[in-house]
Amino acid sequence: MRDDRHTFHASAPIQALYAREIAALASIVSGVYGNYGLFLRPHASVCGPLPEHLLGKMIELAPAETGILEGGVRCAPDLLPFASESFKLLIAQHVLEQVDEADACAVELARVLAPEGVALILGFNPLGTWRPWLMTHATHLRPHSAQKWRMLLAREQVDTLQVRFPGSLWPRAGIAAEPGAISARLARLGSSWLLLARKRRSALTPLRLRSSQRELALNPTLAPGAHRNCA
Repeated sequence: MRDDRHTFHASAPIQALYAREIAALASIVSGVYGNYGLFLRPHASVCGPLPEHLLGKMIELAPAETGILEGGVRCAPDLLPFASESFKLLIAQHVLEQVDEADACAVELARVLAPEGVALILGFNPLGTWRPWLMTHATHLRPHSAQKWRMLLAREQVDTLQVRFPGSLWPRAGIAAEPGAISARLARLGSSWLLLARKRRSALTPLRLRSSQRELALNPTLAPGAHRNCA
């Protein structure tokens, strides 16, 4: 079967939807600061600018037809070549529904997210009004609900703060210029969802190391038991 990914991502309704979604991230992204961010774009041909942010560097990757992520580096979705807790911001725009190792990729995203870091996951609504159109134009997609990723991320110490619905009811080219054009109730039936999550801060308390023998020799003290015996 012919791979229709490039045609799908280049279509006017999808380009407009992606632009609308990125615009919806502006108020969130502007408040995140740190050294590094990771942006998983839906396709290499989708290259619109991100909203203004305070991150030093944003690494961008996109899934190829082979299933490999390409861009700043080349890697498998379930084997990200980054150190744990490297990124203060993660954006995955319609990527988890395209890769074969989606669950493992989500676990990897949680691994490289820094404590108190923000994760923004975007996906198509599997039961929304766009479903008939998506079934015709995007045979490579495997949409899942936000609830699935909410549960998986929670097991990886990443807590969902909110699920939003920034999309539109119908696939058309003019949707990018219509933010807030539908009510919140109807938006839940629309094209896509946005999961906003934050990684928990480590609850581990560093222990004081035992004094070295040299330090004890210079500053000897009685052990607790000796104090009690002398009391």
